[in-house]
Amino acid sequence: MSGEEQPENGVKKVTELIEMGKFYFLNQCYEQAIEKYTEALDLTPNDPDIYYNLGIVYESINRLDEARQMFEKAVDMKGDFEAAREHLDRIVGI
Repeated sequence: MSGEEQPENGVKKVTELIEMGKFYFLNQCYEQAIEKYTEALDLTPNDPDIYYNLGIVYESINRLDEARQMFEKAVDMKGDFEAAREHLDRIVGI
């Protein structure tokens, strides 16, 4: 029984971390947003949306090299991720 609960608890934890990252980002607490998204990636390292969100945070604080890396990972994982590709193109074009 506890084996079945573990994945659900993990998904819930990741969802909470992502929501906290969004909250911190919207309130311009960028370092805290980075921290929460990074924690979420530790639990779900193959989620292109988390890389995208991290890229947005890095781009917002002008850490463009880190933003580029996050957008590249998102596009590598999900080739049709247009929003990530648009941000990547904009950064590379700078």
